Amino acid sequence: MASIQLDAVKAVLAWQHNGTPRYLAEPDPKSSSIRFTLHLNTTSALFEIQIPISYKQHTKTSAICIHVNPRSIISLTPSVEQDVPDPVKPVLGSTICLNFELNDAITILIPSFISEPVTAARLRSGVILDSLYELVETTSLRVYIPDDALSQDQLESLSSATIQQLNPFSGPDYDISRWFSGRGAKVMTLRDRSGLSRAGTLTDLARKRSQDSTGKRSREVVPNNATIWNKLLELEAVVHNRTRPNTPEDQSRHVQELQADVAKLQTQLIQCEKTALDRETEITKLQTQLTQCEKKVVDGEAEVVKLQTQLTQCEKKVVDLDTELAGLRYTQDNADNEASVIISEIEDTLREHEEKIDFVTRGKDDDEFVDILKEEILSELITRISRG
Repeated sequence: MASIQLDAVKAVLAWQHNGTPRYLAEPDPKSSSIRFTLHLNTTSALFEIQIPISYKQHTKTSAICIHVNPRSIISLTPSVEQDVPDPVKPVLGSTICLNFELNDAITILIPSFISEPVTAARLRSGVILDSLYELVETTSLRVYIPDDALSQDQLESLSSATIQQLNPFSGPDYDISRWFSGRGAKVMTLRDRSGLSRAGTLTDLARKRSQDSTGKRSREVVPNNATIWNKLLELEAVVHNRTRPNTPEDQSRHVQELQADVAKLQTQLIQCEKTALDRETEITKLQTQLTQCEKKVVDGEAEVVKLQTQLTQCEKKVVDLDTELAGLRYTQDNADNEASVIISEIEDTLREHEEKIDFVTRGKDDDEFVDILKEEILSELITRISRG
């Protein structure tokens, strides 16, 4: 069996709830993506889905993780689908669909610092939380991933593998206590959204209360619908400080007013929901712009560091050039001094030669000079003879 190491590819989830197809394609924020991770070898398997979500308790965007225990997988059937369902198309084109048949519920993990019950910060996150209630009850889960995420050999390995005999991966890389920046993860407890246990419904509870109170009220006269309606009108008039309508025309007009009020409130509710969605979209847009600005700031800081490094290098080169120039100036000054000394010596030599030439030139025609020269030669000879 070929090993598979598929990390954090885009994904869309699909399941059935009360016979209706359901899809989860958009995380919160919408600029992020639902991610699917699949690790598989001959002994172990990991199936993990990460859904970005915004917790009310935690202002920064975090995530919910879904784990599918390999021992709960009855079958796993991969297939390449060119014609994908409409909810999948905005995220993925042609896809690989991994069809899981399960005999046990999936495991939902949240950051350990999030208190339960979990509260969503935005409407989109609330939709995601509602989807989790359905996902934990499903036994058939489909995961759509890009069609190039797995090779043909890997698809064949998935088709032929007996997933249920594999164990979950273990080790530091799979330790949930290290998740979420080292703060750890915990299993999320999902309670019934209605606030009731799965064994009871509102009808059952109403029937039970009615049976419990039958003995106490068996002798009481049960009011008819008209009496109840009149009591309600009186109560409504007291609350709103209005005169109770007595005639059928007044009652009909009053009903119409109430219906108009209800319609008006419904319109206001729709407008509020639309405004909330617009605000959510605007917040997402601002978050995207903020992310882009932060990236630009980081890029700018990197450019500044690069320029500072170049400036430091240039300053060092300038210092080196100044040092070299000072050395050249010193060498030039020494050379100039030596040249001056040499020139001075040459000038002295020239003067001596000029004097000698002048002396010789004048001596040819000067008798006194000849006599002096003879005396000097004679004196020199006497001195040498006396020295032996």
